Amino acid sequence: MLPLVAACNGGDPGEEDFAPETAEASQALACGTTRHGTMGDGTGFACSGAYATARIDARVQANAICPSGLCNVVEARGDCREVRDREYWAVYTMQFSCNVP
Repeated sequence: MLPLVAACNGGDPGEEDFAPETAEASQALACGTTRHGTMGDGTGFACSGAYATARIDARVQANAICPSGLCNVVEARGDCREVRDREYWAVYTMQFSCNVP
C-alpha cells in the first residue's frame, strides 16, 4: 500500500487552490508579464469576517480584470479597525498577472 501524499501548500492564504487539469484547462495558457492590483474592503463582526468579505471583493475585481484566470497572485491583509460597536472594517489587497492564451 502506498502512502497518501498531501499537497505541499500548507494552507497559505496567498496560494491558489489546487485544481486538477481538465482537457479545456490543458490548452496552452501562459502567465502574462503585466502586473495588476486590486484592493477590496469589507465589514464583519470581527476582523476575520471583515477580511473574508474584503478578500471576496478584491477577488471579484481581479476576476473582472483577468477573465482567463490569475497567476503569480500575492495577497495581503491591510488595516482592520472597529468602526462601530462590534462592527469591523478591513482592507485586503491582491497583486497578480493574468493568464493569457
